Amino acid sequence: MSSASFSRPPLPVFNGENYHICVVKIKTYLQAFNLWEVVNADVESPPLRANPTIAQIRQHSDNRAKKYNVMLCLQICVSNVILVRIMTYETPKEFGIS
Repeated sequence: MSSASFSRPPLPVFNGENYHICVVKIKTYLQAFNLWEVVNADVESPPLRANPTIAQIRQHSDNRAKKYNVMLCLQICVSNVILVRIMTYETPKEFGIS
């Protein structure tokens, strides 16, 4: 039995037209990779407690990385013209796709 590796499909690129269609595509893409809840949550990961286990360290790291994965997706899926206008956004919620 062969095992095929799964790669993420390319994100749709928003160029300023058909916003309502692009939002649906981006939302579905983020939902597929369990990242959509990060868009609406404006919560930072709490700091690690003293003497955390390896599992707690991994979970903390994964939670912090999710915000930046969403930001990466949202920045990749816009044209450079639009990126210049939104490049100062620091949270996924600022993109206004919720």
